[in-house]
Amino acid sequence: MASTFDTFVQQAWADHADRCEEVALRLRTQTPAPETADQLSALARLVVHLCGEHLGAFDDGRWRLAALGIHPLADAGVQSTVRVGVASLNLAQNGRADVAGFTLEELIRSEAAAAAISLGRHQTDRAMALLRAARERLAAVPDADAAVHRPLGIACHNMAWVLHDRGSARSSEETATMLDLAAGSKLHWARAGTWLEVERGDYDLARCNLSAGLLDPALRCADQCLAVCTQNDAPPYEYFFAHEALALVHHARGDLAACEHNVAAAGASFEKLAAGDQDACRSTLAALQALTR
Repeated sequence: MASTFDTFVQQAWADHADRCEEVALRLRTQTPAPETADQLSALARLVVHLCGEHLGAFDDGRWRLAALGIHPLADAGVQSTVRVGVASLNLAQNGRADVAGFTLEELIRSEAAAAAISLGRHQTDRAMALLRAARERLAAVPDADAAVHRPLGIACHNMAWVLHDRGSARSSEETATMLDLAAGSKLHWARAGTWLEVERGDYDLARCNLSAGLLDPALRCADQCLAVCTQNDAPPYEYFFAHEALALVHHARGDLAACEHNVAAAGASFEKLAAGDQDACRSTLAALQALTR
């Protein structure tokens, strides 16, 4: 059973995109007392994302992180998260940060998080410069621990979807960047993750190529997404989204029979989901079924 603190943070993440000012006030006045160092680190990551990307409240973010850094539960892991958070905010705000003594992983995490913040604030050039710096830094250390690829996998994924969701408002340069980010996410997760993250990378590539109007690559990636699910006996949640991607691509290609087949397959996977996952996927299924009416 989730603790009061964990439930509070989960709800804050669920609400933050649409109600960021309200969530910031909640964090200031209603945050339950954390009971573990991991909870402190989770709170620090939320502060960086909310104050940086959504509010541009860099001073407030640094103040909150400083308070977390002196909390009695702040162990070495929390101190690292705070250092990285402060550096991320500084890099996103002005392109400079004191990173003396940082490990390679901390440098990568700082630059990747700062890149995501900058892109969310429509500072695309700064975002891509920061991400390139992080990727070049990692490429220069070919024997780096695979886990160091994880923050870049996360950042590339999140940034690709930020650009995906801009839709027709994207420039041609941003569309090219979106595709590069989606490919980068799969590449880094292939080092840091399992078949699951690679499969989700194929899903991202399918959706991003579809958004770019590149239907042949979109179909290849969606087919690969489903193939990886089949090869690894994936749970229904993964099959649901693999069939969603295929249905959308086939619909765009005008192959209504293939679209209907994949909509039906997504529906069959939906029926196997746990109740909470069904709630999360219900609107997606409804949108798919609307394609075949």
